[in-house]
Amino acid sequence: MHRPLVYLALSMAAASALVPETIGVIGVGTISSAAVRGLSERSGTSAPAFVLSPRNAAKAQALDDAYAKVEVAKDNQAVVDACDCVLLAVLPRQAEAVCKPLKFREGQLVVSLMAGVPLESVRAWCGPADCALACPLPAIAEGAGTTIVTPSEPRTIAIFERLGKAVPVATEDQFKRLQAMTCLMGDLYQRQLSAQDWLTSHGVAADAAAAYVGGVFHTMTHDAQHAGPATLAELVAEQTPGGMNEMVISEQRTDGAYASLGHSLDSVYSRLNGAHDPSLAPVNFRK
Repeated sequence: MHRPLVYLALSMAAASALVPETIGVIGVGTISSAAVRGLSERSGTSAPAFVLSPRNAAKAQALDDAYAKVEVAKDNQAVVDACDCVLLAVLPRQAEAVCKPLKFREGQLVVSLMAGVPLESVRAWCGPADCALACPLPAIAEGAGTTIVTPSEPRTIAIFERLGKAVPVATEDQFKRLQAMTCLMGDLYQRQLSAQDWLTSHGVAADAAAAYVGGVFHTMTHDAQHAGPATLAELVAEQTPGGMNEMVISEQRTDGAYASLGHSLDSVYSRLNGAHDPSLAPVNFRK
């Protein structure tokens, strides 16, 4: 009865062994810093060594000060030369200018964290290295990320499995569809803020309102953490008919809130494809 657990442990160990020993970061921003922190703090003695680009000096120096296996390189080519894997995290509009002059090598792994930059372009700039796309969120710093990757490159999957959960995606189009989900993060925070404001406007103390809204949203999404294909539909269906949860669903659906969300996702997807279509904004569908 314990054999599946043994196989799982072996699988996890094998995946861990695939994490590159040296990882370079070109573009030391919020997400790439979170990757350095997460891998440094959750890998024990097997933590990779990091070589950071020097441009964002304050963030690079903070990581250098915090971790023994982090150093700052003199330039971007020094990062590439020193590492088995390079995370690209510069602004998309800077990507070609930064990457094209660099000399990558065969067998090296390049993982682009740059939203909206096609895999084809990364390959053109960074060949003959193996190239992949990933879309992590800041929670990777705490090992709580859920990161989509394409293609299903084993080393890329291993990196983000160590930072939480990796979700391999078969095609770049599917990757972009899933990437659109990450743009709901700000909307979620705004909904929480609206709930907090509603509470405080009705006399609830600000500290209690903030603590409860933050905590209860986390509690409510717990059951969806390991969702299968039918999980979310089942969670909606189990709301008591005529109850308050079902009432809110009905009111929001009647008001067009869920259709509006779909229109926003269409709009985001168009932007991820490099040709934002403003006509897809939800306001254009309201009657």
